[in-house]
Amino acid sequence: MKKIGRNFFSLVWTGVRRNYDNLDDNIAKHLGETDADNPVEIHLSRMFSEVFKRHSKDEADRLFIVGTRSTTPSLRKVSSRPVKPWFFSRVFTVLAVSFIMLILLLFLFKSNKAIPGLIFIGSLAVPFSLLMMFFEINVYQNISVLQLLTTFLVGGILSLLVTMTFYMMLPIRSEVSIESALIVGITEELAKCVVIIFFY
Repeated sequence: MKKIGRNFFSLVWTGVRRNYDNLDDNIAKHLGETDADNPVEIHLSRMFSEVFKRHSKDEADRLFIVGTRSTTPSLRKVSSRPVKPWFFSRVFTVLAVSFIMLILLLFLFKSNKAIPGLIFIGSLAVPFSLLMMFFEINVYQNISVLQLLTTFLVGGILSLLVTMTFYMMLPIRSEVSIESALIVGITEELAKCVVIIFFY
C-alpha cells in the first residue's frame, strides 16, 4: 500500500510540476520578457516573504484601488512586478480570532446566540482569505473590489441554485451509496463550472 501511495504521489507531483512549467512558459511568452525556453522560477518562500512584515494602512489601501480604467496598469508595468501577497494573512487572522472569541462566548457563557456566528465565520475564514490572496496575486490589477465581491457572493449563491436544479434533473437517490456520492460530487463541481463560465 505504501509503495502504491508513493507512486501515486510521485505521479501527481510530476503533473503539478509540468503544469507549473507550462504556466510559466505561457506567462513568459505572453509578456515577452523572457525567452520561451527559460521558464520563470517559482519560489514560495520569496512569494510569501511579506506576510510577517509590518505594513502601513496606506499599503493596504493601495491594494484595493485597482480595477478601474485609471488604475489598471499596462502589461509593461506589471510584467516585472514581484508577486508578494500579504493582506490575506491579516484577513485570516481577524476571522480566526473572531472564531475563537465566538467559541469562548459559546462555552464560557453558554450563549446559543454564538452558534450562527460560529457557522458563518467558520465557513468563511479559509475561502474568503484565499479569495483575498488570489485578488492580491492578480498582477494585472484589472479586477475591482466590486467585481470581486459580486462574483464571490452572487456566484456562491448561484452555484447552489444550479446545483439544486441539477439535483432535480439527475437520478440522485437519498440512500448512502458509492454511486450517489459520485453523482453528487460530479453534480456540484459541474454546477461550479457552469457559474464560472457564466461570469467569465
